[in-house]
Amino acid sequence: MGDQYPPGREELRSIGCETVDYPAGSVLWRIHTTMSTHVTPWNRLRTFGPLKTSRWEPHPLPKGEHDPLGAAYLGEDVTTCLAEVFQTSRFVDVDTASPYITAFRTAADLVLADLTGPWFHRAGASSAAALGAKIRTRTWARAIHEAWPDLDGIIAPSAVVGGRRIVAAWNTRIFPAAPESSLPLNSPAIVSRILVAANGIGYDSNIII
Repeated sequence: MGDQYPPGREELRSIGCETVDYPAGSVLWRIHTTMSTHVTPWNRLRTFGPLKTSRWEPHPLPKGEHDPLGAAYLGEDVTTCLAEVFQTSRFVDVDTASPYITAFRTAADLVLADLTGPWFHRAGASSAAALGAKIRTRTWARAIHEAWPDLDGIIAPSAVVGGRRIVAAWNTRIFPAAPESSLPLNSPAIVSRILVAANGIGYDSNIII
């Protein structure tokens, strides 16, 4: 499998890209801070990057502002969002930086690069490359975006919690005018659900009920 980094753009295009049609109206979740130095609203892409802590950044090097190119990391359920966002500490902090959890229905039919199947193997890496070093997956993200700039993002297996998928959106057309719900992580309306999800993946928390 060589170094498991992507081939050049033309070779990658010749291999082709496996995609999945992600229908409008699909529910996705996002955890985002509302009081921090760098706040990104629920319906915006983070255009500064790439960040070493993130896995599927399409931003080119060097790190900096690349507006309008950006990324938003989304989960198909609450548990996946918690697992991904708090993976380093394995501690769900519902207070610091006033994190919110927002659910929304996708506003458009999306075309996503499908990294959940055998495409990585066909493109020159093992399927496990999607779960490996972030510096490598960021290189793949850049290569995929450069080869197919009209893609709306990627769908990939979660590298943190087995059997779950994440969506990295690269296009703002994913976002509707308003969310289905948007609540602080410590809101009484959802905190019990957050606690159950955190316990289910073995994460501690500062939740008080």
